Parts: sequence; structure tokens; C-alpha cells
Amino acid sequence: PLMKQNNKNSTSRAEKPRNKRLPTTDYRLPTTKKNGFFLVGTGMTQNSIPADALQALKQADKIYLENYTVNFPYPKEELEKEINKHLQPATCNLQPLPRESVEDESILEEAKTQNIALLVYGDSLSATTHMQLILECKKQNIKHKIYHNASILTATAETGLSLYKFGKTTSMPNWAEHTNKPTSFAAYIKQNQSIDAHTLILTDIGLEISPAIRQLIESSEKENLELPEKIIAISHAGASEQKIFHDTPENLKNKDISMPFCLIVPSELHFLEEKALGRLKE
Repeated sequence: PLMKQNNKNSTSRAEKPRNKRLPTTDYRLPTTKKNGFFLVGTGMTQNSIPADALQALKQADKIYLENYTVNFPYPKEELEKEINKHLQPATCNLQPLPRESVEDESILEEAKTQNIALLVYGDSLSATTHMQLILECKKQNIKHKIYHNASILTATAETGLSLYKFGKTTSMPNWAEHTNKPTSFAAYIKQNQSIDAHTLILTDIGLEISPAIRQLIESSEKENLELPEKIIAISHAGASEQKIFHDTPENLKNKDISMPFCLIVPSELHFLEEKALGRLKE
């Protein structure tokens, strides 16, 4: 009988196939054109910018920082330091961008000839102004990319409250900056209460806890709004210094709650929410 030829190049059935090398993630932009607009959410801390956004920042000719809508929980220099760790040998100098440069969309004129990045605290599209920039990019055929991140809208879940039970988010202006005393935020609370929903109140830049609580109490009286016995304050949400308070408005007014902070007027709590809040608060 014929002997079976021993073929050294043949693979035995018992031999395992070699592991294929997994493709590496390519964070480069889909074009090499030296112009475009990058809208980058910084997240809640100075070191939470995602890897793909950092790669985009390497290609940016200018990096702007929007800092007129929020009290940053860290100095601008700390954010620069974290970004520069990934830009070596290049370095970035964050340029504060005034409100008018965002609202009049002049920043997009630069994006027609250069790579321009705009850093936004939290998520990149939490504010309607930023969506308007993206719509204008589409209208003018400006190359653009959006980089999302965590924001206060999701960090509120750290209180133990269900995100599904939140109604419309509202903002509380600083009455010291207004000739009148806007109370529209109280109307939103009242509307949310009608559907048994929690209300997240974003406080204006520079507004401290004591005047914020006074504004809430005064507005509730003016709008015939019945506040719950206890409300919630979150300071430095998402950061290592985060603190959660659940107390009466009068007591919160006298606590050491540093900026940035936000307020939550809860509706009726589910028993799981109540249990979680009791364990997570200060």
C-alpha cells in the first residue's frame, strides 16, 4: 500500500489557527483638508476628554474654551496641562471665547481656512447655541465633527433619582444681574410637578447657594408654587469633590455648598430613589 506523504507545510487538525491581529482604532479625521470645526465636550473633570477628541485637538490650529455659561470646577490651566500631555511636542493655549463670538457664529469664519476646536464644559450639545453652530456648518458646507461627553444632565443620577422621572430642565438667573426678577424657573417646576416629575435647576454663573435658595423661595411664593419639604443640591457633580445634600431650603441656605452647583426639586420619590438618596447624601 502507498505510504501517506509527510507534508511539513500541512496543518494538523489539532493545531490551533494563529490569532489574527485585531485592527487598531483609527481616530484620525476622515479628511486631510486643513480646515474644519470640532465641537468637543470636556466632561465633568479636567482629564475626561475622550481619546478621539484628543486626536482631533492635535490637528487644531486654534483651541477655544467657552467659559461664560458655567463656573468651571477647576482652573483653565489644569485643563491645558491635561491636554498638553497628549499634544506633545506641541502645546495648546486655550483661548476664552466670549458669548458674542459664539452667538454671531464668527468662529465659523476661521473654520473655513483652519482647524478650529471649541471646548464646552460637559457635553458638546447641551446648549441650543452649539446646535446652531452645527446647523450653520451644514449650511455653509464646513467640515465638522462632534465629540460627546458626560454632562450634568446625566450626572444627576448620582443622587439616586431616576433619570426617567425628570421633566423639563430650567435655569435660574442671578437676580443681581437683572433689573427685574425673572421667575420663569418656578413656572417650570410647577409644570413638572403636574406630571409628577423632578426638576433640575441649573444656576447662573456667579450665583451662590444662599441667594439661589432665597430666589427659589421668593419665586415659589410669587408663582403660588408649593415646594417639597426637602430639595437637593449637588456641588461639583461628577468630580472627586462631589457632594450631595438633601435638606430643607432654609438649612441648605446655610450649608457650605461651593460652586458649581445645581438644585433639584424632587417630585414624589419612588421607594428605591428614597433609599438611594438616603445613602448617597452628605
